[in-house]
Formats: sequence, structure tokens, C-alpha cells
Amino acid sequence: MWRKFAVDPVFARRVDETARSPDNAAVRLRNVSVHYGPRRALQQVSMTVEPGELVAVVGENGAGKSTLIGCATGVVSPDGGRVSILGRSPAVALRTGEMAVVWQDLALCDNLSVVANIFLGRELGHAFVTGRRMQTESAAVLARVGLSVGDLRRRVGELSGGERQAVAIARALLGRPKVLVLDEPTSALGVNETLHVERLLRSLRGEGVAVLLVSHRIDQVFGLADRVIALRHGRLVGDLSTVEVHADDVLALMSGMNVDSVARRHLARLSSLVDQLAGVEPSASLPMIVSAMSTAFGHQQLCVHLGGERPADPLLLSASVGLGDSVLRQFRSVRVGARGGPIGRAAASGLPVVEEDLRGHDLGSGWPVSMWSVPIQGSGGRYGVLSGLADVPGRPQDDLLRLASVYASLAATAIERERLLNDLARRNQVLEALRGVLNALAGPEQLPASLESALRALTEGLCARAVALVETQIGEHTTVTVDGDDGAEPADLVGALVAAGEDAHWRHGARRIRPSVCAVPFQVDQRRFVIGARWTDPDGVSSDGAQLLESAARSLRLAVEREAAQRAQAEASALRRAGELQRDFIHRLSHELRTPLTAITGYASTLRATDLDWDPDSRSRFLDTIATEAIRMSRLVGDLLDTSAISAGVLRMQPDWCEVAAVLEAAIAAVSRGAVDIVLHTDDVPPVWADHDRLEQVFVNLLDNVARHGGLTAVVRCYADDRRAVIEVTDDGPGIPAGMRGQVVEPYVRGDTDSSGAGLGLAICKGIIDAHGGSLHFLDAAVGTTVQVVLPLEPDARAS
Repeated sequence: MWRKFAVDPVFARRVDETARSPDNAAVRLRNVSVHYGPRRALQQVSMTVEPGELVAVVGENGAGKSTLIGCATGVVSPDGGRVSILGRSPAVALRTGEMAVVWQDLALCDNLSVVANIFLGRELGHAFVTGRRMQTESAAVLARVGLSVGDLRRRVGELSGGERQAVAIARALLGRPKVLVLDEPTSALGVNETLHVERLLRSLRGEGVAVLLVSHRIDQVFGLADRVIALRHGRLVGDLSTVEVHADDVLALMSGMNVDSVARRHLARLSSLVDQLAGVEPSASLPMIVSAMSTAFGHQQLCVHLGGERPADPLLLSASVGLGDSVLRQFRSVRVGARGGPIGRAAASGLPVVEEDLRGHDLGSGWPVSMWSVPIQGSGGRYGVLSGLADVPGRPQDDLLRLASVYASLAATAIERERLLNDLARRNQVLEALRGVLNALAGPEQLPASLESALRALTEGLCARAVALVETQIGEHTTVTVDGDDGAEPADLVGALVAAGEDAHWRHGARRIRPSVCAVPFQVDQRRFVIGARWTDPDGVSSDGAQLLESAARSLRLAVEREAAQRAQAEASALRRAGELQRDFIHRLSHELRTPLTAITGYASTLRATDLDWDPDSRSRFLDTIATEAIRMSRLVGDLLDTSAISAGVLRMQPDWCEVAAVLEAAIAAVSRGAVDIVLHTDDVPPVWADHDRLEQVFVNLLDNVARHGGLTAVVRCYADDRRAVIEVTDDGPGIPAGMRGQVVEPYVRGDTDSSGAGLGLAICKGIIDAHGGSLHFLDAAVGTTVQVVLPLEPDARAS
């Protein structure tokens, strides 16, 4: 039992002497006093150390720590009181090896070797032990300590401070004592060596060794000790359990501070923590809170568990400090309720739970000796549990539990903040995805081209594996998948959407048609569409995803309606344009046909006149004119037929391998050389798969345009480039304005010229070249016009 000590009614506690059996105490000091002249080094100090217990002695310089250790080891004879070690005097316990001491000054002989120092004082009991065996046992005890000093034959005076400390600890453990007294045993050790010694002390405590430790490191004391003996000016001001108090409380007792100053320090820490939490990422809030609690409480082991969406969901470990591997494995997932220990009970009841000793509970391996758990509750209900663990039995103070509740409230606020920010991030993601869909659909591209971009933006916003849009009546679909998907999953998604779209009663709203597939229907006139997404995990189908799908469906419906309206408007404009072109064409055609018909009719009537007799030259001239005009009419009718065939996509082709140079020479020969000077430059161009007559028709038209539109010179170049045959026709005529180049290749469109023609020549040329899988376009030129024709060297499907 514990009772409050008179020096400090809140924090200072000591052992009730009547509650312990004198026969069981490994170390007992009763009313020990030591006087150094007028000064009292110790005043009525009473304390005990039980077997298997580690008790730490702390205090400022001059508090009496070394004097207390001297009394416990028999070095200092008390002026009053009694000291016993395992029921005997300290001198007897030292002589029999039941007690061992590691002094702060180490008490080593610098001129002796490591082995000699370890066996120093044990010569009588080891008279017949060989030097080899002594060296073996020395190495074994150093290995047990986990420290290394190198060559055991070296003199101790040659060792470093840390190595000398290792020799002193090894010497104390050689005889396997039942009581071990250590005065600052790790003061000269490095970090790794200190951890080895601390693990050794825990192991010795587990073996039943009573350990009395003097240390100035409060963090080490609270990490190792079961109890803390606090001294101030030779008085015992606290005999405290490390589970029940905070390190700050011990520091306050050592320095004589008021309890209020400790409380103010906690408030300052909380205020600082709140300020820090405002500037960190939400995901770092809980680890920061747990770390701050570990510092404020002096607890080495703390953890936070968070629950799921449902109250019965297991609690999952979210943040922790100082938990060992076995505890981490046990605490990774904890059930809600009694089977989850204090954590599960605190989550179920919503109240703090304290277990002073869990060793009698049937919870399995990996659980600590004692622990407390405080629920984390906020405006949204129970979020999780905050817990503190200890390897010794005991109960924390009520003030500590109330402070833990404050930290739990802070954790709840951090969790709510993180969830709010996550919710905002999800909503922003939905809005960004919807914005991407709208931008894609509102762009200049037509719906078929923009649809894939819109669905890809939707796929990213939904974090889905695939998204598909299906027009159910005709089965047409557009599908977008994430990288790495094969064709099986999209096909399965399309099939699911088509099947779901057959439900005529489902007209709007998101529906989960499969565990991992969500879909939304929409209708435009008589056309029915279904848009849907597939996720890898069925849990990925969220309400936010369903809302995004519904918004995307509305946007797509508007886009389809807009496309239909634009298509109807385009068709109406095309009809109007066709009517205008038809009227203009009929006007031009009547003009073009009237001229040769008038000439033919006039000359025929003249030749048929019986009252006139023409000489042979005149008759021949009249007949030549009639023949020329007939040829002109035949060519005009042929152009009309070719234009009609090209528009209908039924232009007849007879492809074969042909030489481009031969085609150009034939075309040049067919054009009147007197009207224009034509120069031909040809490189070594392989044969092309094409219709010879049709290609000749193209270049005859191009060269005829040069002659009819004022050109005096034409240069024809032919060369091969990147598996293509390139032919360029350049003239020195007035040229075609850049704004008209895209229009003059359309039927019935003529440039600004006074020459005759129906405006079909360039349109026929482009149609023939397109049918060969090539291209015809204009190049920029300083003077005149340059027309470039590109033909593939390999056969094209369209040319076949």
C-alpha cells in the first residue's frame, strides 16, 4: 500500500513500513541518519528494495545520494538507524558475494589487467582457477553485459572511460549477486553501450535481482525503475512509483518547487503544442500529440488507436511511442469490448479505464503489466482511444488521467480537423474532375474527339480503373482505362452497362449495378446512354463518386444535345450552301455550255446554208472550231461526272505500278507548249502504286491552270522523301491568296480570275490524290503558286 508523505501531501509517497515483511526485503534502511559535523547528510531516511525490484535514487548535488549508497554498502556507518542486506549486515553481504557494487569512481587498479580487475577480491574463492579460465569467464561476463574492451590482457590504465566502466560492471556481475548497487553506471558510456546496460538491468530485475540505482538522468530512471527515491538536503521527500507520477513531479520535489509551477509548465506545453499543430500537416498531428505526451508525462510507452466507420469495427493502431515489437503485433488491431482489454473497454464505455496489474488477465501474450486508456471523443462521436503502458504494476494519479483526457480532446480536435480537410480535399478533387470534364466537352473539338479527354479526366477524379460511356440501342461505346489494364476489364464494364441500360424504368440517378461498378443513365431525344465506372475495390464506390458520375452525366447530356443542335445547324447551313452553289453552278454551267454550243450551232448553220459557198480553207476552219468546242463540252461533262463520283466515294481506279516521270512527261505533252514554258526536274523516284491515267489527269489540270491564269513559266520537280514521292508544280503567275487556299480545292469555288472555268479542276485533283492515300496542298512562295502533291511509295488501301 502507498500512503502520502508529509513533505508534499499531493505527490510525495513512501512505503508503509507495516505493509512489508522485514524478511522479504533485499535492502532495508530504517531511520538512518548520518552527521558530518554540524551538517546532517541523512536525516531519518527509511526505504526498502524488494527482490526483483529496481529502485532509483535521485536528487541534486549534495542531496545525500552518495551517503545513502555508502550506508547501503557498509562504507559509511550511520549515526543512527539500521541497515540490512538480505537480513545481514552490508559487510557480510559483500563478503559472501550476495551484494555487488559499481562505484561512481569505479575503484579499479590501473596497473592490473582487465582479467585481474574483474577477479580482484575473489582470489580466495578462485585459488585453483587457471589464467585461461579466468580469461574465458571474463569474456563471458563482458559478453553478457554487451560491452567490449578489446584485449583482456591490457592494463586498465590504458582503457578509455567507457571501457573502464564496462570492466567495473562486469566485475560486479561475475559472482551473480542477489543485490546490485550501481552509482551512475552509464555516465561514461556511449548511446549503444548505455542501451545494452539498460537491457541488462531489466533482465536482472526479471531474474529476481534487487537493483539500487543512482542516476542523474530522469529519462533513464523512468525508463528502468519501478520506484524513485527522491532526496533533498538529506531528507527523503518522495518514495514514488514511476507509473503514478510524472518526471516533472520528481524534479519539482528534488528542487523544492511548488506543485503549481508544474501545472503551469503543463499548460505552457499544451499551449505550445496547440500552436505547433496549427502549422503541421493533418497527418502529422497524432504522432506529434503522442510525442508531446511522452515528454510531458514521462511515459516511455504511449499509443493511439482509431476506430472504423461502424462502432463494432476493430480499433487500429495509428500512432505510438516506445512500444516493443511484441506489443506492436498485439496492438496492431484491438477489438471493441472486454476482449480488447482496457483499450476495447474504454472504446465501448466511453469512460477511462485503468488496470493496475494485467498479469492475471487472460489477454494473451504481448500485453504490458499495467496500462490506462482514455477514450478520444468529439462532436462526431467516439474516434478512438489514447493509452499509456508500463512494465510495472501501478495506478496513475487522477491528475494525470485528467491531463490525459485533455490530450485526448486535443487528439479529437486534430482528427476532426484532418477529416474536415480530407473532406474538403475530396470535394475539391470532385470539382477539379468535373472542371476537367467540362473543359474537355466545351473545347473546340467535336464530341467524339473530346469525349475521350473528358472520360480520362473523370477516371482520374474518381480514382477508378475504367470509365465507359455506352449508347445502349446501338451498342456504340467510348471507354477509358488506367495504364496497365488489358481489354478484358473494359469489355466486361461495357457489357454490364449495356445490360443495366435495358431497364426502361431506370431513367436517372446513380445505381450500383455491381459491387465495384456504379452507373448513371441519361437520355437525349430517343437516344439512351449509360455512363459507368469500375473500381478495383468495392469500397472505392463512394457517395462523392456517385455525385461526380451524376454531374458528369448531366454535362454529357448537354454536350450530346449541343452536338445534335450543331449538327442540325451545320446540315441546314450545308443545305443552304449547296443550294447557293447549285444556283451558281447552273448559272456558270449555262454560261460555259452556251459559249461552245453557240459556236457549234453558228458554224454548223453556216456550213448548212445553201446560198453560200465556202472555200475549203474556211470549211476546214469551221469544222476545227466545232471539234474544239465539242471537246471542251465533253471535258466539262467529264469533270462534272468525276466530281459527282468523288463526292459519292465511287471514283473508279485502275492502279498499277507506274513511273512518276513518265506520268509527268505525258501530262506535259498534253498541255499546249506554246502557251506556257514547262521545265521538268526529276530525281530517281521508285515506281508508285497508282492509276496512271488519273495521275496524268491531275497534272494536266495543274499545268492547264498555269496556262489559263496568266503563268508564263512552270517548273515541275519530282523527288523521293521518307518513303514518299513528292511532286511540286511552281508557276510565276499572280498566285492564290493564303485565305483562299483552303477554299479553291472545294467544288465550284473559283479564285479571283477572269478566265473561264467551272471551278472543278482543283477539287478533282485533290479527290484523285486523296483516293491514292496522298495529299495535295499549297506551299508558301515569293512569286506565283506552288502546289505540292505527295504520294505513298507503298500500296495504299484506298488506292486498291
